[in-house]
Amino acid sequence: MSARPAMSLRSPEIFRPRSDDPLGEALRQEEAAEKIATLVRLNKVLESALALLRRCGERFHAASPDEVEALRARWRRRHAEAGEALWHSIIQRELCGLRRHDGFLRELAVPRSVHLLMGPAATAADPPDPPAPSEAGTSVQTR
Repeated sequence: MSARPAMSLRSPEIFRPRSDDPLGEALRQEEAAEKIATLVRLNKVLESALALLRRCGERFHAASPDEVEALRARWRRRHAEAGEALWHSIIQRELCGLRRHDGFLRELAVPRSVHLLMGPAATAADPPDPPAPSEAGTSVQTR
């Protein structure tokens, strides 16, 4: 019997650490950190826009008949701002690799009308009037 030569084991290339390009790895980590920081900032803007929209809806339903038109215009402006903020957050989430948004929309209680009229559509069509306080819980996106 002949002796077999000893086999050397090597790990596959994809499992090997990429220490040959430390500058590239540092830049990739910096890019990922910046994407996440931007997402956090955009989510704060979205939360603020949604809070303003809710308060505007409450004022709309508590207003006297002569104030309704002015408050409707304010509601539409706040709705467009929330739609734009949602658009920016959704785009940044996708850049970070987060492709599923259902839980995110539920967690922030994003109204369905804001979700449907986000981004360029935010000012393309007039949103519906704010839901009455008793209906507010049913207008959340629950896809």
